[in-house]
Amino acid sequence: MRRTVGEIDTFQRSDATLVLHVDDEPSLTSVVADYLEALDDEMRVISAQSADVGLERLSAEPIDCVVSDYDMPGKDGLEFLEAVRERYPNLPFLLFTGHGSEEVASRAIKADVTDYLRKDGSESYELLHARVRNAVSHTRAEHRARLARDQLHDIFEHINGFLAVDDDWTVTYWNEWLARRTGYDPVDTVGEPLWEAYPEIADTDVQAVLEHVRSSGETVERELFLDAEDAWIELHAYPVSVGLFIQLRDITQKRERIRELERRNQRLESVARTLSHDLQNPMNVAEGRLELVEETGELSHLEDVARAHNQMQNLINELLRLARAEDIDATEVDFREVVDEAWSYSDTGEMELEADIEAGTLVLADAGQFQRLFENLFENAHGHGDAATVWVGRLDGGFYVADDGSGIPATDEDLFESGVTTAAEGTGYGLAIVQQIAHEHDWEVEMSDSVAGGVRFEVTGVTFR
Repeated sequence: MRRTVGEIDTFQRSDATLVLHVDDEPSLTSVVADYLEALDDEMRVISAQSADVGLERLSAEPIDCVVSDYDMPGKDGLEFLEAVRERYPNLPFLLFTGHGSEEVASRAIKADVTDYLRKDGSESYELLHARVRNAVSHTRAEHRARLARDQLHDIFEHINGFLAVDDDWTVTYWNEWLARRTGYDPVDTVGEPLWEAYPEIADTDVQAVLEHVRSSGETVERELFLDAEDAWIELHAYPVSVGLFIQLRDITQKRERIRELERRNQRLESVARTLSHDLQNPMNVAEGRLELVEETGELSHLEDVARAHNQMQNLINELLRLARAEDIDATEVDFREVVDEAWSYSDTGEMELEADIEAGTLVLADAGQFQRLFENLFENAHGHGDAATVWVGRLDGGFYVADDGSGIPATDEDLFESGVTTAAEGTGYGLAIVQQIAHEHDWEVEMSDSVAGGVRFEVTGVTFR
């Protein structure tokens, strides 16, 4: 049964082979189609009675192979072949003729014919089927290989940086990724000494690693920072028979994600520190005042309990913000009011506060965190010495908190580290919390001896209004 061109439109090809047979004898095209389709269920044949009609079929259908007679009116088989090659250079084309000669065969080969067959009875149809199947299979295999090569080339050119140098450090290969990243075209880099072609890596850790690979013969992988590009790179260097093959991958974003995870972990650690440290004081106040209510019946102590509970609630809200990695809520806060509020909430014993702060001085800060910083500094003065007075004042671009206690202890430990303390009952978290709060505001904290013999903390980078 013959299939019309319209019917072919609905044909689901999958691995099927669609053959265009061109011959000016309708009876022969019918016989060829019957034989090929009978020999192969996956083969379908479209017939045309001239080269011009054949070209029309080629433009309309996804033909896998062309089979053509030679001796036809109008364009002969060789002229048809030349026309097909101009438009479809890789399409299998078989010349199947009963009027050929060595001269015709020679001309066909020069015109890039895929195969040449003589019409010679029914056996020739079986041979034609085999040649068509082989030609199509070979072409499809070449197409798949070409796609794979193109995909590999795209990967090789665009995902990471690849370059190669010979034994004299002359660049022999430079891919498109490197060209885009560095701005140095392969035309300008290939053939040049590596350190001149890519001066950003000259006299850097990258050069040192590559020279080590060259001398040791070892394959090396390193993560390095390129100052000239302000970027982290992952370097893979492989010794080969004629030099080195080098792969570069930008891992700046990866490192930033790692740093962000580290910052989040630090926030969670800060939450744990604060839970164990800053919540303790208001809890003690609340418990103490409740005991007094039970002992004396004086309900006025409940005001202090309420204040302590309010302080704990504010602290819990701040901890939730910190744990969620939310940005600080920086607003204009009254410097003196925050200091006085922090003093009232802190366990300061018999110490006195002297605050040299002009009325109405405003600081750009998170109010709750700012107060928490002072509470920890005040309690540090009370818990780590015999201070009688604490001074708070303004600096150029910051402020200070100083006391007249026993001063900085002689220790090699960083007192801003979590868990480090010199107080008998200290937790070692107070100054770590101070530093964390300062860090959240992009401030710097420094500790030194005060003129009164105690400790002086200076916080800088502060914005005043």
